[in-house]
Parts: sequence; structure tokens; C-alpha cells
Amino acid sequence: MVKDATVQGSNAPTSIANGIHHLDRSEDVDAIIVGRGGGSDSNLQAFNTERVAEAIFTANAPVVTAIGHTDDRLLADQVADVRTITPTAAG
Repeated sequence: MVKDATVQGSNAPTSIANGIHHLDRSEDVDAIIVGRGGGSDSNLQAFNTERVAEAIFTANAPVVTAIGHTDDRLLADQVADVRTITPTAAG
């Protein structure tokens, strides 16, 4: 199952958190991958918000983050069950 979300801009934190909640409610989901390719620090800031971190932390399903590139460290990564260094690695 795939759930699209806006990953950049002012609406992104809500969109990402809602996507996580949506997937977490599904009985067909065993794990959730929150992913986004690289970008500048400002482009990745949605994943440094309390709203996204809380959605990841409170999810019943295990959450794998796959955001940015090897050097990116985000709040979302700190609360995830598993952090991968790139979206490709999560696959």
C-alpha cells in the first residue's frame, strides 16, 4: 500500500503525519517506510517537526525512515524504529 504525501512546504508536516496515521490504521500494513530523496536542509525541514516525529513515535507499525542522503540527520530518524541512509537502502 502506498500513501502519497506532500514532503516540502508549509503543508508537508500535516500531510506526512496524516499519511503515517492512515497507513498505521490499515490491517494490511506490516511496516511503514517514510521516504524522500535528498534536498537542501530547508527542503527536509518537514521531517524535523514535532508533528511528524510524534506520528512516527506513536505508530503501532514499525516505521523505517529513508529521508535524504547519508549525511542527513533528522528528528524523524531519531524516533523511527529503523533509519536507513537512503530511500534505495530502505527498499
